[in-house]
Amino acid sequence: MKLTYGTPEEAGMCPRRIDYMERLVERWAAERVSQAFSIVVARKGKIVSERTFGTVSPEPDAPPLTSETLFPLASITKPITATAAMILVEQGLLCLSFPVAYYIPEFVGEGKQNVKVHHLMTHTSGLRNSDVYEHAKRKEPHADVPPADPNQHPDLHRRLYLGYDAPLWKPPGTEMSYCGYNIELLGEIVRRLSGRTLESFCREHIFEPLEMNRTYFVVPETMYDQVIRRDEQLPGGQRFHTPEAMSFPSAAGGAYSTAMDIARFGQLFLNKGKYGDRRVLSPASVTEMIRDQAPHVSSTYGAQYFVDASYGYCWPVNNTKRDSGDLFSPKAIVCGGAGGVNITVDPHYETVQVIFSIESKRNDGYDVWFPCMNLFNNAVIASIEE
Repeated sequence: MKLTYGTPEEAGMCPRRIDYMERLVERWAAERVSQAFSIVVARKGKIVSERTFGTVSPEPDAPPLTSETLFPLASITKPITATAAMILVEQGLLCLSFPVAYYIPEFVGEGKQNVKVHHLMTHTSGLRNSDVYEHAKRKEPHADVPPADPNQHPDLHRRLYLGYDAPLWKPPGTEMSYCGYNIELLGEIVRRLSGRTLESFCREHIFEPLEMNRTYFVVPETMYDQVIRRDEQLPGGQRFHTPEAMSFPSAAGGAYSTAMDIARFGQLFLNKGKYGDRRVLSPASVTEMIRDQAPHVSSTYGAQYFVDASYGYCWPVNNTKRDSGDLFSPKAIVCGGAGGVNITVDPHYETVQVIFSIESKRNDGYDVWFPCMNLFNNAVIASIEE
């Protein structure tokens, strides 16, 4: 099954409610709740809504947003990297139950021989972002960083090298702490085992089979003007649309794409690993990626605490978290990215829902983008009639 355009009725959805959802998002754009919204809604393989609202940049005379506009994926990059790792598992090159140090001997320190590859994919490695950052900051002034390999970005190599001997916060498998460095390590394992850049590997094995023709880890310079540009006063500022950001192939948050390309990626998981006649993953790999791999493990995320992390392989599993909406089934997988992007795939309702936007704050400091994401997702699920 490939995504094809259809009517709400063909997808078992109410056309009146789909129209209401679109008008809701259109109103948010008109009221400048956010500068831009790009949405894709599909059910049972039928695209029932693909709309864009707002502008590509914050200026009053900026051109309108289009479906071709590239958004920074931020953390939605993570399940793409995990998919690449699972392809290596299927090729007999990677074992998730092996220690990280088996593949990256430089990964050293007390207790780190017990950190397995699967711990990286569930953020239960015992590493914390803040600890890795502080360790690298202290080490950097006197570190003798060896040269990067020819197929490795030098700045990414430096970031990895400075963190290899960062101490563990807790024993692996005992608590989840969302840590981008985990996925940078996973991306490095993909590079070492495949002998190719992460971009090159994903292009052949994921992007091309899924027809994700506008997805990049390194945005071509000729396309820099096609990346959405946000108000520099908003969270992230210039962070996502500088030449440095658009050429930094971070496995944890460096990819750029469109809402439609990411909808195709989501459909892959409803299709049990196939897209059309191309198989990207086996059904077994899909099952493992989207089931809770950390049962009874608690989670800390900023000021939030969850008794059950409920996390697959780089896919948060909804369970009872209501992470991005109130009406999803417990089996829904949800991934959001800093700056305002979100995808939810619900195997129970057979839906793929993508909303790309720009994070913004009210004058009192409350986030106004995050509630919009939840409200959008609720309106979509409420449109299902059969």
